[in-house]
Amino acid sequence: LTRISEKLLTLTRMDNAAPVERVKVDVREVVERVRHMLDPLAAAAGVGFVCDLGPECFVLATKDDLYQVAFNLVENAVKYNLPGGRVMISLWQEGEKVHLRVEDTGVGIPEEDLPKIFDRFYRVDKARSRAAGGTGLGLSIVRDTVRQHGGTVTARRREPEGTCFEVRFSCWTEKGGEQA
Repeated sequence: LTRISEKLLTLTRMDNAAPVERVKVDVREVVERVRHMLDPLAAAAGVGFVCDLGPECFVLATKDDLYQVAFNLVENAVKYNLPGGRVMISLWQEGEKVHLRVEDTGVGIPEEDLPKIFDRFYRVDKARSRAAGGTGLGLSIVRDTVRQHGGTVTARRREPEGTCFEVRFSCWTEKGGEQA
């Protein structure tokens, strides 16, 4: 109940679109903190991490917002994985974009559900989500937060199994701190 309340409050704050002061944020540092926080959950689930985090991946955002995005994606990748599975986290800069990819070797998302997974309260498998503690709000928070910072998020099935989420933000540049 507490988690649902916290997530609803987060969504309400985003709906009210109170402006946030964005600063230069090192995405690598945020992702490393998320991975460290989720190590115990992954160990308990028998899931391993494989990380490929490139250097110089800075965006104009807030650390809290980036943490929320990365935490939701990585936590889902762990919770909806299988024992002995892996969560692969990749971070790189390509051109004027910073890419964060979170992939898992879990149960995956059926193709017909992919267009709806970012909708509030939508859960692919209601019984499984309830057992794993899902509220159907995490991916909606991810989408809304990413959009608030001018980015995009996509999801697709991963072959042969699992799911792949990719977030793209504009890079922070030295030109007066503006984004490219």
